[in-house]
Amino acid sequence: MMRKAICLFVFITAALPALAQQSVAEAAAEAKSKTTALAPDAPSHDQVIELLNLLQIKKNMTVMMEGMKQAMKEGAEQGFRERIPNPTPQQLQALNGMVDDIMADLPIDEMLEAMVPIYQRHLTRSDIEEVIRFYSSPVGQKLLREQPQMIQEGMRAGAQIQQQRMGPIMEKIRERTEKMAEEQEKSGAPKK
Repeated sequence: MMRKAICLFVFITAALPALAQQSVAEAAAEAKSKTTALAPDAPSHDQVIELLNLLQIKKNMTVMMEGMKQAMKEGAEQGFRERIPNPTPQQLQALNGMVDDIMADLPIDEMLEAMVPIYQRHLTRSDIEEVIRFYSSPVGQKLLREQPQMIQEGMRAGAQIQQQRMGPIMEKIRERTEKMAEEQEKSGAPKK
C-alpha cells in the first residue's frame, strides 16, 4: 500500500510541471479567444499588469509556491522514511532535489499573463483606475503591508473557533457511531 502511495506521489509531482504548462497554455488560448469579446471600456493590458504589480501578485505567488515546495518536501520525506526508516543524507538530498526540479519550472509569468484577460472581462477601465488609485494611496499601501499579518491572525482566530467546536462534534460522532453499533448488535447483523 505504501509503495503505491509513494509511486502515486512521485507520478503526480513529476506530472505537475506538464500539467501546469498544459493548463497555462489552455488558459492562454482561451484568453486569446475571449480577448476579441472584450467590452469597449475594458482596461488595457498595461493597466491590468500595473494593478497586478501593485498588488504584488507575482511576489505572493512565488511565496505560495515556496510554501507548496516545502510541504511537498516534507510529505516526500515522510513517505520516504516510511519505506526507508533511516535514509542517508544523500538520499534525502536527492529527494529534495527532485522536488526542487519539479517546482523549478512553474511558469509564474505565464500565469500572470493568463490573468490579464480575466481582469479585462470583469473590470472596466475606470474600475481598474479606481483600484490602482486606492492601492497607490497611503491607506491602500498600509492595507497591502498589514494584510498578510491580518490574514495570519484571522486564520489563528478561525482555528481557535474550529478547535472549540471540535470537542462537541467529535462527541456527537462518537455517540452516533455507538448508537449505530448498538442497533447493528440488536438486529443481529454480522459485524464487519
